[in-house]
Amino acid sequence: MRCSAAFVAISTGWLQPIHAQISRSDSAAVLLNAARRIEAEGNQALARDLLAFIARHFNDTPAAAEARTWLGEVRTVEARHSGRVGLTVWNTLYGAWLGTAIPAAFGADEPAPYGAGLLIGAPLGFIATKAFADKYGVSSGQALAIAFGSWWGTYQGIGWREVLDIGTEETCYSYGAERYCYETDPDEAPFAAAIVGGLGGMLAAGALAHAGSPTAGAATTIQFGAIWGTWYGLALGVLAEQEDDALLTWTLLGGDVGLASAAVAHRHWPITAGRAWLISASGWAGAVAGLGLDLLVEVEDAQEAMVAPLVGSTVGLIIGASITDNGARYADPPSGFGRAGALLNDLHQPGPVGMCKGWNNQTFR
Repeated sequence: MRCSAAFVAISTGWLQPIHAQISRSDSAAVLLNAARRIEAEGNQALARDLLAFIARHFNDTPAAAEARTWLGEVRTVEARHSGRVGLTVWNTLYGAWLGTAIPAAFGADEPAPYGAGLLIGAPLGFIATKAFADKYGVSSGQALAIAFGSWWGTYQGIGWREVLDIGTEETCYSYGAERYCYETDPDEAPFAAAIVGGLGGMLAAGALAHAGSPTAGAATTIQFGAIWGTWYGLALGVLAEQEDDALLTWTLLGGDVGLASAAVAHRHWPITAGRAWLISASGWAGAVAGLGLDLLVEVEDAQEAMVAPLVGSTVGLIIGASITDNGARYADPPSGFGRAGALLNDLHQPGPVGMCKGWNNQTFR
């Protein structure tokens, strides 16, 4: 099956008979012409794979230079649209969430508003995002940044509303000569904060992503920086014996500091999305190992119980960063190239293979 792509091209007449005596330039030119014919017939994937084959195995020919230029243009277009599916799926779910959160923010207590919200929210999120992404293009890095901005803004909105008592109502009553007051949080307040924070975060992330065009590695690194900053803020708050709103403040600020620090650090230490995931996975493993140690020795004090997971996660992050690199093993996968590419990559292997028996690496000399 490794030769099936070339067999299709030859059997349909796109390639003229190629003999070992013809030059490398002639062979590359014939393949380039085949790629043009295949692309005109609508088989974009096979055309791209032929171009990649030409660029790799005839790299010193004029046809290879043209193939590389063509491939660069194709990959630029693909990269510009590589995030549209992910963002459309996310915003469909986010639209469904808004469809239920908005009625809740207005204090709806009947099922009809929530049904209408679901009926409108999810389809609107899908249609609007798909239309926008198809028209303007959304890269994978931009999609990750926008999705992160929406859920991070939602979390921050809920948290800061609680810390700052936004929307809290004070109720007072008199009993004889005494006056008593207490505070209550309306049920609508958290939903309103979540909506404002989520939409604000999405718009802010969208504007920054449009201006900076972040890579998937940058967006993933910043996202994990915020998550790990949240963890360290919580852990340090517990060690400092903070409680209630004070502990929540430490947690929220830790996340914001982690986000900003990761954004700055990535400019000087850029890493791929795959490496960011592996480093974080190593950190999670260390935190879980620390938790397991707490359970083994039956630590009961909250401050003491936080030490092992905190140290474990830190050691895990350091180990993860030291044993990974930005090499091809952890690189972000290229978009638009699938199994057909792997088939063509093996076309140059010598020896008989299936239907292509008798072909070898001297055919395209």
